[in-house]
Order: sequence, then C-alpha cells, then structure tokens
Amino acid sequence: MLPRMLKMKTVGTVLAVIWLFGLAFIYVQSTSSSLRPPGRHPPPLPQLDPLIPQNPPQNDEIRPKKSAPPIPTINLAEDTTIHERTEKDVTWKTFDVEKFLNKGKWHQGEDKYKANSFNQEASDALNPTRKIPDSREPQCRDVDYSKVGMQPTTVIITYHNEARSSLLRTVFSVFNQSPEELLLEIVLVDDNSQDVEIGKELAQIQRITVLRNNQREGLIRSRVKGAQVARAPVLTFLDSHIECNQKWLEPLLARIAENPKAVVAPIIDVINVDNFNYVGASADLRGGFDWTLVFRWEFMNEQLRKERHAHPTAPIRSPTMAGGLFAISKEWFNELGTYDLDMEVWGGENLEMSFRVWQCGGSLEIMPCSRVGHVFRKKHPYTFPGGSGNVFQKNTRRAAEVWMDEYKAIYLKNVPSARFVNFGDITDRLAIRDRLQCKSFKWYLENVYPQLENAELFCYETSSLVPLVQKFLFAEFSSI
Repeated sequence: MLPRMLKMKTVGTVLAVIWLFGLAFIYVQSTSSSLRPPGRHPPPLPQLDPLIPQNPPQNDEIRPKKSAPPIPTINLAEDTTIHERTEKDVTWKTFDVEKFLNKGKWHQGEDKYKANSFNQEASDALNPTRKIPDSREPQCRDVDYSKVGMQPTTVIITYHNEARSSLLRTVFSVFNQSPEELLLEIVLVDDNSQDVEIGKELAQIQRITVLRNNQREGLIRSRVKGAQVARAPVLTFLDSHIECNQKWLEPLLARIAENPKAVVAPIIDVINVDNFNYVGASADLRGGFDWTLVFRWEFMNEQLRKERHAHPTAPIRSPTMAGGLFAISKEWFNELGTYDLDMEVWGGENLEMSFRVWQCGGSLEIMPCSRVGHVFRKKHPYTFPGGSGNVFQKNTRRAAEVWMDEYKAIYLKNVPSARFVNFGDITDRLAIRDRLQCKSFKWYLENVYPQLENAELFCYETSSLVPLVQKFLFAEFSSI
C-alpha cells in the first residue's frame, strides 16, 4: 500500500509541475505581447540574468543617421484666431487695469474657490504689480550678467478660464521684472476659455500677441502654437498663475548663451493657494519621478547638497522638470521635435521631454538664481476630455514606448492598466530618436539618475515565475 501511495504522490506532483510550467509559459507569452507595440517585433536578446537590465539592441554610437522628420507643427489657419490690435500706444503701464479686472471680479456670496481652485477673493485684492520678497540666496545678488551675450526671448503663456486678476499679475510681473532688451514679446494662447474678451483686451497691449484656440486643445498643442509664432531665438514657457521675482530672466538666458542645448528652469517658489502669500522654496530640490511615471520633487542627497552649497550659483543638474516653467533655444526646441502632438491636453509631457533632452545630447538644469512663484492648486478647476486618468496613461505610455527601452516593463508592472491603452502611432517620435542618435534609457539611469530606486526589479514580472517553480520543485521532490 505504501509504495502505491508514494507512486500516486509522485505522479500527482509531476502533473502539478507540468501544470505550473504551462501557466508560466502562457503568462510570459501574454506579458511579452502586451509589452510589444503594435506591428513591432522585439529583436533577439542574449541570455542574461533576468534581474539585470539588458543592453539596447543597437549600439548608440554606431547607429546610422537618418533623415530628419518634419518638425511637428499645427496649421494655425484651420483652428486658431489671432486677435487684432485695434488700439494704439497702449503699453502695460498705461493699460486700464481697473476696467479689465472689474469685468471678472469675485462677488460676495460666490464660492471663492470654485472657478479657479484658489481663493479668487485673495487674488483680486492684490495689486497686479505687488512687491514680493527677494527669495534668492545672497550669493545670487552679486552675479554680474552684463558681459554675457544673451539673446532675447519670447515668453509663452497658455491659459484656460484663468481668473483675470491672476493672469494680469502674471503678465505684468513678466514685464516688470524683465529687462526690456531681453523681452521681445509675450505670446498668450487662450485654450478656448469661456470669456473670449480677456484675450481681445490683452491683445491691445504692445508686445503682446494673443492666439485663441477655436476648440479646447490643451497645453501641449497650445504651446506648440505659441512657439510657431514666436519671433525670438529663445522660448520661455510659463504658467498663467505665476509671479516673476527679481532678475529671474537673466540666469536662464545667460545659461542658454553658454550652452544652447541646456534646457533651464527657475527655482519654483510657492504662492499660497488660500492667501497668496509668497514663500521661497529650497534650492536643495530637484526633479525626479517614480516608476508610475509621476513627477516628484526630491531633496538632493548629502553629496549633491555639498556640491551645490560649494557652488551656490551654478546650474543644478535635474533628472526631470516639472514642465510648467522653463526656457529653451527655439532652434534646439525644433530640433528635438517640439512636443509630442499625439499626447493629449497635458500630463506626462514633462517627463517625455526630460528623457528626450538628456538622451539626445542636451542637459536639463535648474538655475538657483532664477526664482518664479507659482500657485500650486490642490485640484484641477477644469475637466480633461476623455478623463484625466486616461489622458495621463496614454501620454506616459507613449513616453515609455519611445524612450524607456526594456525599462518600460517596470512602468507597466506598476501601472498594469496602461497595458490596455491605445497609445497610437509612435513612428515619427522613434524617427526623432534615430535621427539624433539618442542614448539608451540605461545610459540615462546610469549617468543622469543613478539614485532612482528599484531599477533592479526589471523584468520581475516575466522572471518571477521561474524561481517560484524552482522553489516548488525543490520542496516537493525533497519530501518524496
């Protein structure tokens, strides 16, 4: 009886093992197909340790250069209105501020936060040219930019249903805190706001051009439109609820003059969403992200802080940028492929551009002597066509497919629902990567962001079943 029972147990164990291997094979095959973009087949990979990221299939240094795809552009004649200037000799200093603000003023009894997700009563009460504290570190105040051959900039600001008071304060702070010879113009892009008159009125101010989207298009397409009409050699992108601090512009333009492939951002101070108090931010922060491809601010480690404190006015290398405020050479912006126009509204485009800048030969830097305050809202006061979650997943999936190579598996492990997103055609974006001979994501992690955690978990999904089956086999057969 005992030998028969042992025989039955052995047969049952073997059948269970075969069943487990079958499940493992099906799982690996389905996972591999879900990671594969439509119509593309993965190249054969060498047999390496499954927990170690594999090298890209092509050597970055020997890839042949390809012809340049067209710069992503938008036909402005089809869906954009450019407001005419019908009044003469109106400057930002002679503009009728009271008349402009009274048309959109908050009224007693209304919800202060409903329209903008910030306290509009507090915003309306402020002077559009109010003085804010100089939040720069002392060493920044002694830097002389007079001998740097800086080129002028076009400041591009997009807005959608922005409060008149916060938008006007944004525009006036740009004028007020920027040297006239360095600020060629301001381009406002109205993303189909309900109040069309805001743009028409601001278009009367000299050195302001106002574009209006005839339908809602989002930040990405709006910025590309603004860049197309910009006349200056440097583009500076800003949000519509910011305030520029003293000498905010010079550090950005000076750095681009030194390195035309540097994409530079200011330190972003905080404007309180409730009372609009201006609070200086730490200069020991830089941009990062986690494996869900969500941007995050992170404190530098001790070594990076020591290096920064030893050179407090030097550029701070940042793995990623928040994306709302930055300056870039227009030529470099176009060469890099502007924005991915198949992304929707906004969200994820900042990481996509961060990867693209670093991997394609540029640098992403925070200039500690440039300070701009920003209203950080706790929620969006507007809706996303298609839903914010779906938009974000499509955008980040496109970024992962184009730039992250095999490491996109970690993203898909952390955001399983992104496997089922239709991320569209990425042929043109891959062509940009080939043309610029951009480096691999492995290079990015090793040289730009070695501090990113959990990279060693690469391919955990497809490899984890192997040790589990091995463990099962050892446990079962050792008991027989």
